[in-house]
Amino acid sequence: MNAQRTNDEHADRRFTEAGVQEDLQRQPHLFVRLAENALTVAESLRGNYFQNTAKFIAALRRAIAQTQGGRRAEPILTVHSLPETSWDEVRNEVVTFTDGGVGQVQLASRAPILLRVGSYRVRTGERQLSEREQFGYYPVILGDLEGGSRERRDFVDIVRITAELLAGLSALERTPDLRVLMFHGPLTYLVGGYAGHTPFTERDIDIFLHQYAPDPRLGQSLKDAFLQEAKLDIYPHMTQRPDTWANQRLFEPLAFMAFLLRRLRDLAKDRQPPVYVVGVVERGSLREFSETILLERVFRGLRQKGNINYFNNMYGRQDLSTPKALLDRLGYTDALLLAMVLEPGQYSESWQMHKFDGLRRGEVTLPGETSAEIVNFETLKPASGHGFPPIRGCYLHVSEITEPVRIEVFDDLVRDTYLEEVVRRVRLYAQLLPGYGFPVGLDIADKYAQVPAWLTNAYSKLIRYHLGVSLQRGDMSDAEMRRVLVQAIYMTHRDWLFRPEP
Repeated sequence: MNAQRTNDEHADRRFTEAGVQEDLQRQPHLFVRLAENALTVAESLRGNYFQNTAKFIAALRRAIAQTQGGRRAEPILTVHSLPETSWDEVRNEVVTFTDGGVGQVQLASRAPILLRVGSYRVRTGERQLSEREQFGYYPVILGDLEGGSRERRDFVDIVRITAELLAGLSALERTPDLRVLMFHGPLTYLVGGYAGHTPFTERDIDIFLHQYAPDPRLGQSLKDAFLQEAKLDIYPHMTQRPDTWANQRLFEPLAFMAFLLRRLRDLAKDRQPPVYVVGVVERGSLREFSETILLERVFRGLRQKGNINYFNNMYGRQDLSTPKALLDRLGYTDALLLAMVLEPGQYSESWQMHKFDGLRRGEVTLPGETSAEIVNFETLKPASGHGFPPIRGCYLHVSEITEPVRIEVFDDLVRDTYLEEVVRRVRLYAQLLPGYGFPVGLDIADKYAQVPAWLTNAYSKLIRYHLGVSLQRGDMSDAEMRRVLVQAIYMTHRDWLFRPEP
């Protein structure tokens, strides 16, 4: 009886300004975030920034509680509570975690030269270590690629994203009993910013496929499937020279990414039962959910009540009359707001994410040419049917001492309990890292994929030594130099990849 009274009192206090302030003071990571915001917002907002935030969150919590209780006509936010999940419920499931990393060496300048994608596969509940865990390894030497605009800072990103998608596709195709495929980071990035890169050549794709498909026939099948689709459906809508692109067997990076994602979605969908494909984002700075869903509903309700100046009166301003203006001025993000609203074990309603608004017309230069041509990237939007698949996202609050993580899935796969089952598994794996609140398998894959800084620093000395000696002798070929780079950064036995067997 006393325990029930204590819980009720705690619940009631959550809806008060004082209760919110107590919660924030008990969560240093949120308190620090708000303190940082208070230093960056306009001086007129600094005085009562913390107190006004607590007042706003208390009102938001009350509105959400009314939504959950059915006492509100239009919901402000639908919050779902996860039931406790035991490991017995997922026993014998096969899960693959995937992440990519870039290796850099300090020579004349610090430049990325190598990329590797690591995958960590585990069968839950298996006691035999040799059967429980397996590691995959997908390296790419950036200097070997002909396509891509290497003068752009995001050149490494399009290579990494392509390699990660191929690694995920490889895991799905090589593992008939795969149940969960989890990526470290978004399932799809904001791809508009990557438009305009020089297309990859077929030789480039062969370098990618060397690890993805050791059997040349599998790689050839994947290339032919893309080029056939590109010739008939994609390039005619993208460029005025579709035959030139198809005859040269060029792989436009964003079109190829979209093709890989659709193939990943279709393979996962065709499995029985369907494979859970998910991207998990930590410490994200996105504010799309707050702007287009949460605050849009708040402002709509304020307009209906004739109280559009609610935030202006609270913060002593005249320009806080739209969700965008509020977020711009006050520095709130999705993760920060939802960390103050959701309790551990809760996740938000999902929404279809606006990943592709930035796809517009842009200039592209083909390999071996100097003049650019205008290319229409809008054709890669989901509505075209041959573009990127639509993505659905939600936020999960794992632990009180961490911010919520963002979960992304293919919108086409969200049926019945699909999303809940995905969120349950993300939380279950994240609970193994209680101080981090992120799936443990992704943390392992991240460490596996990254090239350690101490390693590259040490071996940069080796590279300089070999380079200096060979230049004096005149006996180092390009192939030999690449071999030294691979040995120095990839294939060293001191790397965690080659750790001793237990």
